[in-house]
Formats: sequence, structure tokens, C-alpha cells
Amino acid sequence: MRLSQDFGFNHANVVLRIGFKDGELYICNEIYAHEMDTSEIIKIANSIGLEKTLFMYCDSAEPDRIKMWKSAGYKAKGVKKGPGSVKAQIDYLKQLRIHVHPSCTNTIKEIQQWKWKQDERTGLYLDEPVEFMDDAMAALRYSIDNKLKNNGISFLK
Repeated sequence: MRLSQDFGFNHANVVLRIGFKDGELYICNEIYAHEMDTSEIIKIANSIGLEKTLFMYCDSAEPDRIKMWKSAGYKAKGVKKGPGSVKAQIDYLKQLRIHVHPSCTNTIKEIQQWKWKQDERTGLYLDEPVEFMDDAMAALRYSIDNKLKNNGISFLK
């Protein structure tokens, strides 16, 4: 099991609790919050019993928020993002069967509306997702950070 998080305020701040078993990925819980600061989300995480013993893979763009989670006792760490990292993460996830608990309604909505960018000139689809309602999907991508490294894929800063 592990936690992953995409930070947001106007966009959703998403925390996912994710497990892996027999090559399959399970999204077990979600916190999906708008217009809440980090301390408020930490209170929610504590109230629903998110395990502080699990690693939490976070958006590395906000080290101050990672520090707040660490101060609250969580094993939060930033993921390395670099050129091609989104595509590599998506390619890895496409290899997995992904199960989503029915209580994760916002994650389900995001998965259902997820689309690929389209080249306006040629009409061909690109290897990049549309950046709209993609916060749970970003958290999902962050959750596999160490799995990519274990498969020999790493990203330079």
C-alpha cells in the first residue's frame, strides 16, 4: 500500500490510497478537495485513518506542502518529473489492470472523461492527456514513482 497526492486549491487536491497485488493496481480510498489548505486536508486524512506508515508520493512542485505533511508524521516525498515522465508513467499504467473502489467517485469521473490531446492540423492523437480534470490521474501517476525506477526507467531533473 502507498499514498499519492496531487496538490491543488482551485483545482482539486487529491490524495489516493493505492495497493498493488499480483501485477494489478487497486485505488482503495480518495480525498478529493477543492479550496482547502494543506492543514485542512491533513485533518481529513487523520480523521479517516490514512496510515502514516505508508510512503506518500507527492507532486514535487510544492516542497512546502510536502514539508507540512512530513511535520504531520506522514512519509511524504516528491516525485521526480522530467521530460517524457508523464508518457512513461501512462505507458506503465496501461500495462496494469486498475481497480477503483466505488467510493472513489471523483477518481471514477476523471477516468471516464480522460482524453488525449489532438493535433489541430492533422487530427492525430498525441501521447499527452488533455490537462482538464486530471488531478486524480496525476496522483495515480505519482503512485508508481518507485515502480518506474525499479523497471530501469528514471528521469533527469
